[in-house]
Amino acid sequence: MQTILNAAESWFQMNIGEAGLYTVIGFVFVFLGIAILVLVFTLIGMIMKRVSPKKEEKPAAQPAAPAGPAVQATQGVDMATVAVITAAIAAYYESNHSGCDFVVRRIKKL
Repeated sequence: MQTILNAAESWFQMNIGEAGLYTVIGFVFVFLGIAILVLVFTLIGMIMKRVSPKKEEKPAAQPAAPAGPAVQATQGVDMATVAVITAAIAAYYESNHSGCDFVVRRIKKL
């Protein structure tokens, strides 16, 4: 039994240089593995962009009137202020080409 323990001790002994070498080799393999995964997913993304059908650009449509009830002036906010705020929000979303169907339901002073 003692010879087995001596053999195991001599097999697991390594100096600091050898341990450092194994550490560096491990870091290199992990880095290369991550780099390969990034390349694979990038290539898959490029292939999917080429294969997928292209979306047609629609001309910018005028914002439609809200389907809900008209906004009522409440708590001292007049309709002109509501119209200005709504126009500013609509202009912002139109400039960003956002497909948001934004509707102002209520404006309340803080």
